[in-house]
Amino acid sequence: MRRLLTLLAVLAIALLARGVLAETILTPQGPAEVFSRGGQFDLAEVLRLTGAEVQFAAAAGSYSAVLGQREVQFTPGGTLAVVDGRLTALPTPVRLVDGRPLGTAATAEALLSALGWTLRQGARGWEVAALGGGERLQVSVVRDAGGTLIVVRGTAQEPRVILTPGQVGLLFAAPVALAEPIRPDGELTGGELNGPLLTLRLKDGVAVSSSYALPDPPRYVVRLGGEAQAAVVPLAPARRAGPLVVLDPGHGGEDQGAKGPASELEKSITLAVARATAARLQAAGVTARLTREGDDGVSLGNRTALANQLQADAFVSIHANAYRGKAVRGAETYYMSVDASDADAAAAAAAENVDAAPDTVQLILWDMAHVANLNASARLARSIQERFNELQGIKDRGIRQAPFVVLTGATMPAALVEIGFLSNPADARRLTSATGQEELAGVLAEAVLAFLRSREPAAEAGR
Repeated sequence: MRRLLTLLAVLAIALLARGVLAETILTPQGPAEVFSRGGQFDLAEVLRLTGAEVQFAAAAGSYSAVLGQREVQFTPGGTLAVVDGRLTALPTPVRLVDGRPLGTAATAEALLSALGWTLRQGARGWEVAALGGGERLQVSVVRDAGGTLIVVRGTAQEPRVILTPGQVGLLFAAPVALAEPIRPDGELTGGELNGPLLTLRLKDGVAVSSSYALPDPPRYVVRLGGEAQAAVVPLAPARRAGPLVVLDPGHGGEDQGAKGPASELEKSITLAVARATAARLQAAGVTARLTREGDDGVSLGNRTALANQLQADAFVSIHANAYRGKAVRGAETYYMSVDASDADAAAAAAAENVDAAPDTVQLILWDMAHVANLNASARLARSIQERFNELQGIKDRGIRQAPFVVLTGATMPAALVEIGFLSNPADARRLTSATGQEELAGVLAEAVLAFLRSREPAAEAGR
């Protein structure tokens, strides 16, 4: 017995020397033991205390936690998380130790708050509890010369917009509450708040034409107008038999992009090509979604967020180029990198990032070493570029790397393609004609299909 006690004492001393212990955390269901080392918690175990489903994707090397309509993803070795499809900074890096994702209490709190929970230390020790209260929203209807606006006050959060026939949903990342019930007013027939989801019900035939955030004081505006859309953006990705691709028509709304020789707008060209590409993909059995269905202004972050929410197999952002000289022509394809591969790539990224907040760009540069799917993104870019070279009869403008905001935080292979130069007469004729746009769409669809067929078995198994 004395020998056994001695062995147990030695083992206990060894464990303490390594800083290994089971931390007790209080939950609404009672106390729970969570693995801890050196003052850091097993983040997967902490997140499960909320009732969240936590899974590890081997192909991407990342964890995801889903609780109701909320989702957070994080990668060991990085200081970024994807919260409801948007990139956000963590207080400290996530470490992978003995196969466990470890993080400080501050990092655990940041991940928990994305799910509507909190981690705090009180007189009884560590405790996990659901967040209460939150910001109090006021919903009102405003009419101006341009139409009807639904204005949401009381928060600086920019929600994810979910469109379904007859209603619009605003999904907030942090807890919110209604200051007062939503009263019917013209096109707005009512609404309710269910957790972080604010649902606004609309009259028959009324649709959303655009939505955007305004500062000072912070407001979120939903502009009504146009015909009701039949397309539905699901709150959570539905189970599907085949692959899903998100196509991003560049620019939109007030952001017109480049102009052609007869003032043709890049935003209209990219939308036409994206629609035609989607039709070809769907004819081949691939589900295709667009980040904008019309002339809508969509923030760069929301474009990638939609692809993440849908758990897309690929994301392709479509643009048209312009140059100070008329001789330059052909397509250029990019994938994400901290550093631009050359001066032209840096200039292209700077032009496309112009609408991004400065801190967003800094966030990219901060943690790009941990972006997953880099090799797959390069293969997607190569598949696109090779086929455009053949169509346009050029030797090769090559695939390039640059820090594009619209590709940041993508949890799937992602590429940005400039499908031609509006400043070049030959390219402009193809870009601005219906026949040329169909040709471009056919090439892009073929490239995406070829990439999907070539995916490695390991990547398939990890999705």
